[in-house]
Amino acid sequence: MTNRFRVQEKNFPYFITSAVTYWLPVFSKEDYFRLLADGLQYCVEHKGLLVHAYVIMPNHFHIISSHQDGKLPSVITDLKGYTSRQIAAKLEEDGRTVWLRALKAAGKQEIKIKFWQDGYHPEQVYSEEFFMQKVNYIHNNPVRAGFVSDPWMWKYSSAGFYYKEEEPVIPISPLMW
Repeated sequence: MTNRFRVQEKNFPYFITSAVTYWLPVFSKEDYFRLLADGLQYCVEHKGLLVHAYVIMPNHFHIISSHQDGKLPSVITDLKGYTSRQIAAKLEEDGRTVWLRALKAAGKQEIKIKFWQDGYHPEQVYSEEFFMQKVNYIHNNPVRAGFVSDPWMWKYSSAGFYYKEEEPVIPISPLMW
């Protein structure tokens, strides 16, 4: 992996993307959205994660985040491991055997399933201009996908917080430049 996609300076926020293996649209039902949102919220409340903007799409998520103690990589690893186990259990409960077989086939023998693709492609947010570019990209993702006509209409996004001052699903820590 190149240095471009590594957390180099631990006290900066990072734009992060993580996708479901095979881009399966797992987050197309409320229960599955909630599992990822709850995992992110837990990391905010108990692991020091600061979320500055986010969107959860059917097959991936984007966040701009940082960590109060510079431990962003380990928190993201924990988040992906925890949500992988929770979502696998929910898929099993819901009888989603085709998806489970595909995710099991993608994993290594010691891993039950490979829910998330490897890595999370962190890009350091180095300026207010870059931050705003990424926030707009994040918030317009559901619009570009044709799910909503206005960014603030997507429930699993921080757009409502920024554009309508609505309570977000995941607590937001606004960046001050």
